[in-house]
Amino acid sequence: MKLQHIYTGFVITDNKFNVLFSNEYFKKHICKNKKYLNKKITIYFNNIDVDKDNYLYPVKYIDNTEYYVIHEELKLYKYELYAFFFYDFSLDKELEKQIKRLNRQRYLYNEMFNKLNDGIYITNEEGTTIYVNDAFLNLSGLTREQIIGKTVYNLRNLNVLPNSCCAKVIETKGPVSTINNYYKGQRCLVSGSPIFDENGKLSKTIAVIRDVSELDVLMKSITKEKNFYIKNNEYDLKTKEINKEPLLILNNDKMKNIYSRAKKIASVDSTILILGETGVGKDFIATYIYNISNCKDGKFIKINCSAVPEHLLESEFFGYEEGAFTGAQKGGKKGLFEEANGGILYLDEIGDMPYTLQVKLLSAINDRIFYRIGGTKTVEFNARIIAATNADLKQLVEDKKFRADLYYRLNVVRFVIPPLRLRKEDIIPLAHEFLEYYNNKYGKNCFFTTSCLESFLLYEWPGNIRELKNIIERLVLMSDDAFIDANMYREHLMMNESEIGMEDSNMLMFDNKTLKEKMNEYEREIIENSLAISKNMKEAASKLGIDISTLVRKKQKYNL
Repeated sequence: MKLQHIYTGFVITDNKFNVLFSNEYFKKHICKNKKYLNKKITIYFNNIDVDKDNYLYPVKYIDNTEYYVIHEELKLYKYELYAFFFYDFSLDKELEKQIKRLNRQRYLYNEMFNKLNDGIYITNEEGTTIYVNDAFLNLSGLTREQIIGKTVYNLRNLNVLPNSCCAKVIETKGPVSTINNYYKGQRCLVSGSPIFDENGKLSKTIAVIRDVSELDVLMKSITKEKNFYIKNNEYDLKTKEINKEPLLILNNDKMKNIYSRAKKIASVDSTILILGETGVGKDFIATYIYNISNCKDGKFIKINCSAVPEHLLESEFFGYEEGAFTGAQKGGKKGLFEEANGGILYLDEIGDMPYTLQVKLLSAINDRIFYRIGGTKTVEFNARIIAATNADLKQLVEDKKFRADLYYRLNVVRFVIPPLRLRKEDIIPLAHEFLEYYNNKYGKNCFFTTSCLESFLLYEWPGNIRELKNIIERLVLMSDDAFIDANMYREHLMMNESEIGMEDSNMLMFDNKTLKEKMNEYEREIIENSLAISKNMKEAASKLGIDISTLVRKKQKYNL
């Protein structure tokens, strides 16, 4: 019967108000399963008034719960009946309260966001813009009508948000920082983060937008206060620890994974092969493994296979006995392999090891024994081997310049360190760590302006972390002021690049690119640099001596 399924109490009585029938809702939720059939309805609702025809009026159940009732007289054949309908509005009132509370909370949150000086930009999981605060509109020069309800991908294609941080957050599922030059607004630092639901699925993205020029002013103000404090408290900067090494910087997911794996294998003695470009930090990882391993009571012996002359390598590696060759030291000499016993032997630039010596190295690793030059007595070898190179060992094996059996013997646990240009989220933390190190070392109090940090992010760093560290040391040493800006950085970077040899210059000149392609590359670089050091598009266009519409068109052309 359909009446059993409506969410209203329904009762039929005779003309004496004895209950003849009710629906399930009345039975369970109003009378709470009490036995009421053939009993008068007025026993349970003593203020029922049958004179109020077609009126909805309040009544109270015996437990004082309030309901609203309306009734109708019915005639079925010769019988006179009454139909009573009971309504419970308490749920509606509670829902109304909750809606008012949520609306009030939304209003307060909106007011709080609008009190911030930083811009707030929020999207859903598909990139559709669902909220921006007033500060974002002021910084970007955009209106809510232009962006609310639109996806960041469409806004990026239309060049409204040419470098959308939220789009990159959705693509990477991780935190992202970008520099945005808004068309009618300011040059801003944008930091975006993903928001996941309780099931780990992407639910929203949020970006915080800050005016870069304000950061510059803030940093200069902080530096003045620091200098004043140092001057008035006669604080000697030279008393700081100048030997403090840079801390472990792990913002990049690949680097986190590498150091997590390094920690796992530190306690075993498996051979390790570390691959990566020059300056990516292969030595740092080898030292890290040594410091947390069971071998730290022994020595950490590093051998640069490309730095030792080929005719001396064998004697340096394995040592020699007295009289083994002309000029041999009296009593013989221990080799570095023997010195490393109980510790770690780090073979740097293993790809440059002479082919003839590779056989003896393989034998020493496999058999854990070796002979000194001119000796007949075996020497035990119990050091852990860590090898590193920036060369392509597989290609060297194919070219017959590196033994395949040695390659596979070394390649037990392999780490491939990504170059700095592929881990840009580590650049700024590394830069600040090196800056603090050299400030302490040389008794200075320098800081980077935001324009300088932007330039760090734009540069490709072919020399990787080593190049970054060297340039920061040079900047700290040569800086006359507390702040280090983009112009000073570029000046010293150009000094560094001017040291490129003729061979590299020729490679740059003869790279099979047409004149038009080279001109486009040069134009793109100039525009990119101008945008990086300008507050907004108008200023950049003025510096370049072109109309802002021309600059917008070229930005679209080069996807800047």
